[in-house]
Amino acid sequence: MNKILSATLVYCLGMGLLFAQNTRTAEIPKQPAPRYQAVKKEKKSFFSFLKKKDKPQLKFSEEERLAFRKRVSKAYAENAKIERKSEKIKRKEAKKGVKFHGHKRPPKKRPPGKQKFCKICRIKH
Repeated sequence: MNKILSATLVYCLGMGLLFAQNTRTAEIPKQPAPRYQAVKKEKKSFFSFLKKKDKPQLKFSEEERLAFRKRVSKAYAENAKIERKSEKIKRKEAKKGVKFHGHKRPPKKRPPGKQKFCKICRIKH
């Protein structure tokens, strides 16, 4: 009898230790409910049934298209201006063939004794 009680006690303690070691749960924790007011609720007054609700104004499809084109044309004009400038610079560089290390025009080639140190490109020329 003593052996059975001690074996049962050891078994129960062993199982308790095994389950006590498991700290992870398979369940996904729920996200906490938001503590802020996501939607502003309108207060209902006693005479709220008398107020007329504003209906959204419907526009004709042509008006919608014109409004869209107007918005897009502003953005397109700004982007086109930037693209034209960058293309112009690319064309100039293609004509020159080489960038001139920060100079607008290629620097003068002087004989070795008369060369000066350039502050812009940090090269003697």
